[in-house]
Amino acid sequence: MVKPEVVSYLQAHLQQHPIDELRRQLSQEGVGDVDFDDSLKAAMRAPVMVAPGRAAPSRISVVFLVAGVAIVAALVALLTWQRELPRSLPTSTTVISATGESAFVGNTGYVIRLPKNYEAVVSFKDERKTIEIVYFCRTGTDPTNFVHEGLFGQLGIVRFDVQPNPWAGDIMGPERLSRIINAERTAHGDKFSIKNIQVSSLRGMQVQTELPEPSVEAYILGETVMYHVYGGQEDEVYRDIINSLRDPHAETL
Repeated sequence: MVKPEVVSYLQAHLQQHPIDELRRQLSQEGVGDVDFDDSLKAAMRAPVMVAPGRAAPSRISVVFLVAGVAIVAALVALLTWQRELPRSLPTSTTVISATGESAFVGNTGYVIRLPKNYEAVVSFKDERKTIEIVYFCRTGTDPTNFVHEGLFGQLGIVRFDVQPNPWAGDIMGPERLSRIINAERTAHGDKFSIKNIQVSSLRGMQVQTELPEPSVEAYILGETVMYHVYGGQEDEVYRDIINSLRDPHAETL
């Protein structure tokens, strides 16, 4: 929901402070992420106020400013979303049988081959179903374990998040993604390593974290969506799930 007082605050401070800092400040005042994002969009659409005696910015500079703010907002929201838990536990499972093997077909049409005795448990982070969260786990796994990332390696759980690709059509996407991951992890003081990966025709990055908690993550850029894979360790199950990914917009399945 657009909050006029939040819009006014953002208009007054957007040029002086990073968006993530404004988000944290307003969060402490009780402004939720949805209200912040809606108000941010309204603030960016509002006319630019020019102080007396100063020339009004050109249309091109305003366009670039708005585009830059929108991109930063999207990236901050992306990194924040990756560390958040789903609002409720997943409740549905979608499994199909193909050529004698079990496979999972995601909401956008991608396919993952399921490891033996594994199932896919699905939920969505938003009502429009643009952010899909899938837990690949051994059949019968207690879903309450999905909120404890520290148990993923021990229990063989792999989380698979899918959202719109912020760099769709940008050949520099992987490089931009790498810089953002490096900056975000360094700021948090993590001990990590990062490398390029390729899954079929898709490019991406893999992050191995040692501290504060061991984990392995992959960010894979599809034609229209970005896949974020999170596991407790780079074991056979994790590798099988990543390597079996097929994006319907990138290749013939």
